Amino acid sequence: MTALLQRCLGDAAQFGEFRERVELLVDEQARSWAGGPGDWIVAPVSREPRGFYLISKDPEGQRRGREVLRGFLGPAEAEFETTPLAPAVQEVDRYLEEAGFVHLASVQRKGKVSREQLLEHFEDMLATVNGKESRAKRPQPSQYLDLLRDFRLALAQREGRQAELALANVRLTGRLSAENLRFLKIELLGALGRWDELRDLDFLGDLLRARRPKAINEYLIEMIWRTEVAELVGKDIPPDVIHAECNLGSSYGNVLSAIDVPGTEAGRALGVVVASALNDEDRLRRLFACAEDPQEAAGLQRIARRRTSARVSESVDVRGLYEQGQHGAVIRAFVRAPDPMTADLAVESILEAEDATHAPVVLETVESFIAEESLVPGRRLRRDLGELATLVGSRCAGWSEWGARISSGEQWLDGARILRAQHDKWTSLAQLSSKDVVALSDNLVTAWGGVNEDQILATLDILCEVAAEVTSVPHTADFCDAVQLLLAEQENVSGPVRNAYLRLLDQILTGAPAAERYRQVVGQAVDLWERISAPTAVNWGIGLADLLLVHPAADSGVRVEAISAIVGKARDFDQRSTFRQRTEIEVLAAEAGIPPRRLEPAATGLDVVWSKLNGKLVGLYSLLPRAADAFDRRLNALCSPKSVEGNADTVSTSALKHLADKADYMIVDTWHASHAAIDAIDAVISKDRQIFPRGRGVSSYLQALEQVLLSADD
Repeated sequence: MTALLQRCLGDAAQFGEFRERVELLVDEQARSWAGGPGDWIVAPVSREPRGFYLISKDPEGQRRGREVLRGFLGPAEAEFETTPLAPAVQEVDRYLEEAGFVHLASVQRKGKVSREQLLEHFEDMLATVNGKESRAKRPQPSQYLDLLRDFRLALAQREGRQAELALANVRLTGRLSAENLRFLKIELLGALGRWDELRDLDFLGDLLRARRPKAINEYLIEMIWRTEVAELVGKDIPPDVIHAECNLGSSYGNVLSAIDVPGTEAGRALGVVVASALNDEDRLRRLFACAEDPQEAAGLQRIARRRTSARVSESVDVRGLYEQGQHGAVIRAFVRAPDPMTADLAVESILEAEDATHAPVVLETVESFIAEESLVPGRRLRRDLGELATLVGSRCAGWSEWGARISSGEQWLDGARILRAQHDKWTSLAQLSSKDVVALSDNLVTAWGGVNEDQILATLDILCEVAAEVTSVPHTADFCDAVQLLLAEQENVSGPVRNAYLRLLDQILTGAPAAERYRQVVGQAVDLWERISAPTAVNWGIGLADLLLVHPAADSGVRVEAISAIVGKARDFDQRSTFRQRTEIEVLAAEAGIPPRRLEPAATGLDVVWSKLNGKLVGLYSLLPRAADAFDRRLNALCSPKSVEGNADTVSTSALKHLADKADYMIVDTWHASHAAIDAIDAVISKDRQIFPRGRGVSSYLQALEQVLLSADD
């Protein structure tokens, strides 16, 4: 089936920027093809007229296919026109006839429906149909967990399009409530920095009145700073004036202090504005103490010094603190002086702030009030006490306790939620003993095959982030290996999973592992490539070979063998590879000492876009070792630029600013960069004129540049 559909597809380059998505759509249908009566496929067919066709072996397949597609397309967006085979005239029709596909119907767009909209409908259809098949085969489906995993991994990799597609597919599964879908929408917009869109959400008002997870509060706090406050702070307006003019208290109320010390620099800056306006000296001291560097600390101090109010800080009662949204202050006041009259406010504040530290003492105190009959709980307080007891019961002291519980063999439905909410408060892996790290690693692997496998799946993004942060710490190698193993064991090796694997591998190789470990991680990577190798995965294979060449090799023979395996398999897909992909494959082969092949010149519209760079200056900012030289070689194999100039400064320099100003195309590798240098580039050219690679190797520069050239062509 795969070979037939590849013949029908023809030259995939004709689909331009949609090429990878079209190939994935075709490949997924080929993999799931059962060939029974009534089965059907929708795919682009290289015949006249060009376009998507519904193909089947019997009339029942046409009927079923049209019924399903109409549900996703609707009569206003597309119509079906039965098309007879013409094997004597059209070569593709001969292939179809030989394979038994004698029933065709052309899917014709109507009105203003774009090609991308039509493709999105087909993708939604495929995700839903495959989901139904999955549910039929497995009594406990994990498809929506796979999609949630892909969603969060895509956000970690800044792949907005993939994250949006995963979220849309999560919605189609019907497994999550409307409230949780709203939380995911906020997570999407916040992680991608789309603050104005977040502020304008039609359900934001309702959400602000409800209880929210801590992670959502973090995004909302940063949104308030970015859209309401930052510009006014930049104009030296005092905090109390900002608080009053923006109506922060009435508009955002309990969000402002839902997190006493936010985890982001923007969140802490907003916290200083609010604390300064309310004369909350205790919170100001905590915010100053948590500044990540001297530059941030100085900025927070400047904001606080602008207070113009002459009033002296007054003692505010607990109810007044609660009404101001100062949940941390409410909790501390109650712990210092417990009072049955404010017990309900303390419990609500604990839940709003997800304060697991003070939760046990507040719960114990309130329960003692009830036992002494000094407090008669109402319906709301009884409900909140139940949630508080759950929070206390789900407290986790750190990584060791979490690992032991997740692998215990007893189902732990809150395992993922607790890791997501509490891990940033735990002692870091780098500070744990080698024995504890080994135990945690073993527990992760054990849990993967046990009753809590779904909890591991739902936290894969956090595990990847943590592993990437500690690859340079020698005694955490077992943990990094365990996470790599989890990534490689995924049934649905989607784009976000593959990219997460590359990111972690990049960090491991950056640490120059010893020969034995080098052989182990490279072997795992090649095994994964052999599992997923397909035309749609060629870019990933190039990225893998790219990383192996950029980083020093503890065993050069293993590196050559690995690149040879990658190149050999990638060459099998030449017919469906772009000129850029074929060129990179041969350049990588030559750099690894493998005899390269002679390539035919660019011919299709997708390939000749590289000629736009002829005579142009292409700039590259990256701290990746030898990146500029490798990028120069590959780009010159594709076109004839005037020059390729790299810069690897870690601070703002005149050379960096000059390069950003004069370059016709400026690539900024934010994965390997310093904040000071990025700020210098931003001061010269706007973000929309910079090109940001999505991956972490030299190939990602070319891919990002290719997308810009294609977009300009459109």
